[in-house]
Amino acid sequence: MPNTTQMGIAQNVKSSVTNCTLEMLYAAMDSDTTAKICADIEDALEQVKRGEMSREDFETYKRDKKKELMVITPHATFANGQRTDKTAVPSGLSMYDVDHIADPRGYFNTLVSDRCRELGIVMAHVTPSTEGLRLIFEVPEGMTLAEAQRWMSEQLGDSSYDGSVKDLARCSFIVPRAYLLYIDEEELCKERKVEKAEVSEEKDALSELKSQPTQTSDRNLRIFDLCLAEAGLKQEEIDQMGVYNWHNTLVAILSVGICRLMTQEELKAVIAVKMPNYAKEQDCQRLVSDFYKDYTKMNAPMSQRLRAIYAESVTGEKDKPLTTDDVLGDIPPQLPRRLPKLVKLLLSKEPVVYKPACAMSIFPALGAHLVDVHFPYADHTLHEATFMTCTVAPMSSGKSCINRVCDPIMADIKQRDDENRRREDEWKEECRSMGANKQKPKRPDDLTIQIMSSDLTNAALVQKLQDAHGHFLYTQVDEVELFDQLKTNGRSGHIGKIFRLAYDCGFYGQERVGIQSVTGRPRLRWNWNAATTVQRSQQFFRPMIADGTLSRISFSTIITYRGMPMPIHGIYDEMFSDSLKPYIDRLNAANGNIDLPQAQRLIMRLDKEAKDTAWLMDDEQYERQAYRGVVSAWLRAMVLYIAEGRWSKEIENFALWSMKYDLWCKMHFFSEQLHQQMAGEVVRIRGPKNMLDELPDSFTREDAQAVRIRERKKNSNPSQMLCMWVERGYITRDEDGVYHKTPAYLKRQKAA
Repeated sequence: MPNTTQMGIAQNVKSSVTNCTLEMLYAAMDSDTTAKICADIEDALEQVKRGEMSREDFETYKRDKKKELMVITPHATFANGQRTDKTAVPSGLSMYDVDHIADPRGYFNTLVSDRCRELGIVMAHVTPSTEGLRLIFEVPEGMTLAEAQRWMSEQLGDSSYDGSVKDLARCSFIVPRAYLLYIDEEELCKERKVEKAEVSEEKDALSELKSQPTQTSDRNLRIFDLCLAEAGLKQEEIDQMGVYNWHNTLVAILSVGICRLMTQEELKAVIAVKMPNYAKEQDCQRLVSDFYKDYTKMNAPMSQRLRAIYAESVTGEKDKPLTTDDVLGDIPPQLPRRLPKLVKLLLSKEPVVYKPACAMSIFPALGAHLVDVHFPYADHTLHEATFMTCTVAPMSSGKSCINRVCDPIMADIKQRDDENRRREDEWKEECRSMGANKQKPKRPDDLTIQIMSSDLTNAALVQKLQDAHGHFLYTQVDEVELFDQLKTNGRSGHIGKIFRLAYDCGFYGQERVGIQSVTGRPRLRWNWNAATTVQRSQQFFRPMIADGTLSRISFSTIITYRGMPMPIHGIYDEMFSDSLKPYIDRLNAANGNIDLPQAQRLIMRLDKEAKDTAWLMDDEQYERQAYRGVVSAWLRAMVLYIAEGRWSKEIENFALWSMKYDLWCKMHFFSEQLHQQMAGEVVRIRGPKNMLDELPDSFTREDAQAVRIRERKKNSNPSQMLCMWVERGYITRDEDGVYHKTPAYLKRQKAA
């Protein structure tokens, strides 16, 4: 076996590159220097987790320490030792990074280890930060580096790929051998024939793309100015300093979070206007790229200050709330890039256009498997897995995709239902065949049937709820209007009350005198999926806008466009059912009260996100709908936790997405009706209020503004009020901008 790999190796990123042998690779991995540098990075990461170091300081520290590590060049060797694309000899290998994962070893062992041969992986290791995984793999025949990245992303279900891995000169940092997860020495050293022309064509295309100018919008220029001010800098100072100070200035602006508010190319175009001298420097381009790639978490919640900057950039007025359309956008939130395992499996057979609607609609069916399972909420109330989901989309948009995904989930329940229906039919037939004066056999008390049609009498519903013995009934209808078939007390028209009771698992029943009549008052446990068009949804739910029904139902939609290709569904075969079974088994086995600290923290995160968004829009109806939107999103997370057997960041991010997506749909389809009907819900309170008494002993300017809005003051700006309170000695303001009631005022308040 040849001993020379198809990679280069160098002392650091700036050193000359030589061909790498296996001995050189292992010697670099076993070096004391390598071990110490990576151990130092690990120690710093632990300090971040303990709150002893900020994330920003850690990223700077990590970047500086990594510069001391040796590097390899998986993409190529270099004939003259100079690491440039022009002198590169392609190796036929590429590298793929999975970033920001808490357990890279677990990720590799679960999703990658048994597919190394299939995916052409020759080496895998944990990255120096221990928060990522690097895979070095053989580029599939005929693909460019960019195409290989996209291919690997699709194979792993990672939904994205590292767009910067396109040049042959890119290097990879050496890590200790303890970080090594897999290596195939024979494949690593195998000679491959690579047509360099293909790579050159890719570089030429990239150069042409980069040469195309990006337009600079007025909004982006305003965002830059606002971030500049937030960093404590002035425009007239920033382009007259020299490279070193330019670098620090841009770091300060980038640290505010500007990368979350515009694309990388847009920011570069803005810098070319605002910092024309520095924009020409290679250091500027590298710094911007590094922040977008390594130091900005695009899926993390956006801070309140960053939202305010965006709001001001759009409206041009500070502290002026955005409209609903400004904040929520014209399209619903996109699914997270990394999904919980169960969600990923259930969506694996559906085209992209249907995935969001299916992701919301799986939970009524999943929740139907839970019996006597309760979840303690933050306010100490107990909830059950109650889910009612309606898909609102144009005609002929493919709403039946919901049935395709939910049918496999309900397969085990349907099998039991079919047997119990057969037994019930036998009992009915036996009763009919007996004479009028004969004593009829007692109805079996174990006829649990969960899957119900919408055409039910009141007595039938009560009977099925009693038969269920705590199980959830489940209904799936293709048209939401079919729920009007449900007769309550002999007539239709009360379905909203049923929905509200179902969400709260309230008592529902009837009292009858007749011996043969159904009498009982069981809890109403009923999950359902429904679909409808936009216009019909607005007609059907119109009577339920102002009574709390709408907030208890989760909504989804399907975004189609004219001329789109025909969506192709996958086949739900036996292999799919086998993969799904462990999750269903865990749901069926669960019982009792289930809670964990991560779930309680998630509630607070969801609540803050919803209130921050409502604050930006100054939309009370959004906040009202979000009250139960938070509960439903948290319940989705709890169901996934039971099904997967572990809590994960993917579950948290999915729950956050589901809440934002549900609220987007509600505001998109029902906002006008909400505001019209809820206008009559305002409760007028006579007499003035002491607004300082309404605030806690320590509060912020935003808290004071919230009180003014709640008290319906014409001007929500609290600046004048706060100044008056300070002048009168009621409050003081500290260096962090937090206000505190003075001891004298607290004494007066207590006496009152």
